[in-house]
Amino acid sequence: MAKKQVAIGLMLAVLPYQAWCGEADDAVVEAVENGNQYFVSLRAGGSLIGNDDSAKLVCGQVVDTDDGGIGGFAGVDAGVYLHNSQNRVYYSYEYHKATTQFAGKDAYDTVSSLHLINADYLFRTEKSLQPFVGLHFGYAFSKTESDFPGEFDDNGLVFGLQTGIGWQVMRDLSLEVGLRHSVLPAERESWQAEDANGAPVEVHSQLKGITSAYAGVTYRF
Repeated sequence: MAKKQVAIGLMLAVLPYQAWCGEADDAVVEAVENGNQYFVSLRAGGSLIGNDDSAKLVCGQVVDTDDGGIGGFAGVDAGVYLHNSQNRVYYSYEYHKATTQFAGKDAYDTVSSLHLINADYLFRTEKSLQPFVGLHFGYAFSKTESDFPGEFDDNGLVFGLQTGIGWQVMRDLSLEVGLRHSVLPAERESWQAEDANGAPVEVHSQLKGITSAYAGVTYRF
């Protein structure tokens, strides 16, 4: 009888430790599942390059550009989802190209390459549809492309906002749509172009910002 009581006492004493060990194992599994996840993304869409350009003709007349040129853009991201999956930090490279027009006629292309650091906050991470908002900052290289003798070329710091919604298709694969706006605090510069008759034209250019809408795909690993 005494041995039986001792055995029962030992079982009761060990049970709390077994339960604690089970909780610890669950915590380890959860920590692994919620660990940092690296990712890469590809994005593409349309962008509006806002500019404040004007052309001074040989006769002295000044003509303002049409509203900002609409063009296409492509981008690639690489970064990490943090352990709670509600935050992600990543580097982006974006290439934007749009055509500037005067009086409805194509004049020259404007190209901007952006190198950005981004930080996003994701909502409803336990659901398949996950809205997000974020900030970015970085550096931009912008210039015009044309057959004119001169060109606009300006580099500088940029900053902006992004928002969108992601769809977690599978554990490691998601789709995303979003909007981004980057402010380009560029200086106003003058450069030389030509009209349709080959007469010299003095162009004054200043970039104001880039607004883009995109769709993308993200792979986590």
